[in-house]
Amino acid sequence: MADKGIAVLLYGFGAELGNFRFFADDAATELVGLKKFAKADIVVKQTLNRTSFVAALMDVPVGQKIKELHIFSHSIGGGLYVGYHEPTATTVREAAARRYMATSSKITYTEVLNAEVGGILADHLLRDPMKRDQMALRAKFAPDAFIKIWGCNSGVRGWIYTDIDSSTNTFVSAQNGTADYYYWRALNTQNTPKPSIAQALADYFGVPVFGAGSGSHIEVQRKGEWITSNKYRQESGRWPSEPQTLRLHPDRGSYKRFNPSSAR
Repeated sequence: MADKGIAVLLYGFGAELGNFRFFADDAATELVGLKKFAKADIVVKQTLNRTSFVAALMDVPVGQKIKELHIFSHSIGGGLYVGYHEPTATTVREAAARRYMATSSKITYTEVLNAEVGGILADHLLRDPMKRDQMALRAKFAPDAFIKIWGCNSGVRGWIYTDIDSSTNTFVSAQNGTADYYYWRALNTQNTPKPSIAQALADYFGVPVFGAGSGSHIEVQRKGEWITSNKYRQESGRWPSEPQTLRLHPDRGSYKRFNPSSAR
């Protein structure tokens, strides 16, 4: 199967969705079962931040090409969050925001991007080091490769960042609106409207990307069909985990294909 290239499966921090390693392992098993790849041609790695995500792709040896890249991650419309609720990423964010809480100054667009170490945001793709590394990363992919983002909202375009006003329990997007803090809104000061991260990654890597246009839920394979985790619990009395076969599926429709806006 060497002529079929390799599959790379990267998984982030699952938080309330559980251990994403289970989903990655089940997807790898399915790829072998479908005879798309030999087990030796599948790479499974945990990547909890942007640096390790890029490094995992850069580490693909010369002479091998990625045919399929599967990413298991929480997402917002404008970005992947492989470090969603991961303690180190959260600590870095909170430290950056805290520096401004007792001042009249506002955190800047650049400072927020620097602080979001657990995210791969559409805005990160437009600046170094990711802009500088684009050609080297594109070269890791086979001409007919594709990427699939398993999880929520990666196909939602026009994302607007907001901060919360806990006194009214509302999300505030206006630059001068009243909120508990000013942080996420700094990202609205440049490069708006935001593309979906699925489209942004398709343009960045030059290959099609499949992403969800809604939130997602856990499904379990049972007797050759996929059922929701809620239905599985109703019937079995327990939530699914290993050794059940699991996947993430959009709440509405299926994963949508996003083609690169320009040729590779």
